[in-house]
Amino acid sequence: MAHLKRTLIHYQKPIVKFTSILGVILLIGIAFFILKSGFFSNPDRVQGWIEEFGSIAPLAFLGLTFVQVVIPVLPGNVSTVVGVMLFGIGLGSFLNILGIFIGSLANFWLARRFGRGFASYFVKEETYNKYIGWVNKGKRFERFLWISMIFPGFPDDFICLIAGLSKMTLKKFIFYFLLCKPVTLFFYTLVPIYGMQYLYDMFQSF
Repeated sequence: MAHLKRTLIHYQKPIVKFTSILGVILLIGIAFFILKSGFFSNPDRVQGWIEEFGSIAPLAFLGLTFVQVVIPVLPGNVSTVVGVMLFGIGLGSFLNILGIFIGSLANFWLARRFGRGFASYFVKEETYNKYIGWVNKGKRFERFLWISMIFPGFPDDFICLIAGLSKMTLKKFIFYFLLCKPVTLFFYTLVPIYGMQYLYDMFQSF
């Protein structure tokens, strides 16, 4: 068992490094796109560009959001902000919530199906060791789950994996997600967008 754990960690390290490097590259690319697209100065132009792709664009973004939850490359709030910027508050928020919901269900099921080996695969060893102890804490873990969904700073995707390792039912997991995640996701998406808009307007006034 100890040999298996060492093997998992051995193969986990290059995956974590690769996703971290890819995440940095994507962040730079997203920042460059936001600056060059003229989103804050001419958001209608960006909306028109997205509309040219038709129904493919929202479906592609939904797929990317799903993959991002299962294989975390970017911080979750980055992709949600991009979604609202590209598709507007209504459709963008819906795509964010739906993609994250499907991805979280996948994480829950994958952890329940494949166990702790899978749960440790895409996170750093320190993160795994820090949170895995919550698995057997019953009601305390349930409180921890909804707290992690409401407040920022928690590795939500990995905690959904932990939920799959616990004795929590799928029905209860869905209940906590739908109760906590949509409202907080909406709030934590709009605050950065309006914050960036404020900073852009402030620098433009100089």
